[in-house]
This record gives sequence, C-alpha cells and structure tokens, in this order.
Amino acid sequence: MLISGSSFYFKNILLANAGIPLFSQSLFYQVLLLIPIIVIEAYIHRKLLKTGVFKAVWVAFSTNVISTVVGGLLVILPIGALTGTILFGSTVPVQPDSFPFLPLEIIFTLLPMFWFSVVVESFIGSLSLRKVDYRKVKQSFLIANVYTYLMLEILAITQLIKGYVERRG
Repeated sequence: MLISGSSFYFKNILLANAGIPLFSQSLFYQVLLLIPIIVIEAYIHRKLLKTGVFKAVWVAFSTNVISTVVGGLLVILPIGALTGTILFGSTVPVQPDSFPFLPLEIIFTLLPMFWFSVVVESFIGSLSLRKVDYRKVKQSFLIANVYTYLMLEILAITQLIKGYVERRG
C-alpha cells in the first residue's frame, strides 16, 4: 500500500507542469512531453527577450521543472485527491479507463494550471532575467504558455475525439 501510494505521489509530481496533468499513466511519456514544451518556450523566450540560446533553454527548463514540482505539491495532488475522494470515493480523481472523463478532466484541469504556470514561471524567470524588463518577461511567459497549453489542449481534445471514434467504429 505504501509503495503504490508513493508511486502515485511521485508520478503526479512530475505531471504537474502544471500542464501535463494525467495525460498518460506512463511516467516516461509524461517526462517526454516536457521536451517539446521546453523547446517551444525556449524558442519564444529567445525571440521575445533577445537572450542567447543557452540562457533561453536554461530559463525554459528551470521554470518548467520548478512549476512542475510546485504545481504537483500545491495544486494537482491536494485538489485532485480531494475532488476524487468527494466525487469518486478514491484519491485518484479519474481512472485511466473511464472515458470520456479522463480527457475531459485534462481539458478542464489545464485551464487553471495555465494561469498557475504563467504566474510561477514569470516569477522564477524574472529572477534569472533581472536585466530584462519585468513586463517583457511576463509577456514572454504568457505567450510561451499560450502556445504550450494550446498544444496540450489540442492533445486532450484529440484524445476525446479519438475515444468517441473508436467507441462508435
């Protein structure tokens, strides 16, 4: 019991990029999903903030890792466990095989997580980018997260559509 609880806890900490909540039950794919997010955000930061490649990648990497951990500890785990307990009698809010609830959960979870990521990443990023105007830093993180969260929303919507197609076909 303790091992499965610890595994669930560890797995969901890595999901939290505030943007990768419960996309798959595979830890490997959850971490893998961070790669395009970091690449996209680094590109946007490099262009908008006129930083070097290394600095942009470092800022995108560090802010996403921190927002993932903070989001998992403060948002995904407590709210997910509470919601799951109230609605389903389980600390896991939605079971992997409960279609269409899993993609719907992802779609709705991404909305508050988007704002959470923007706030946390803008704050952390501004510490690394002290020489850059804070308004530009906030704008860069807002735009970067719009692109990455849009990508995640499209992925979730695609899962929902695919599920309906597979169940009907």
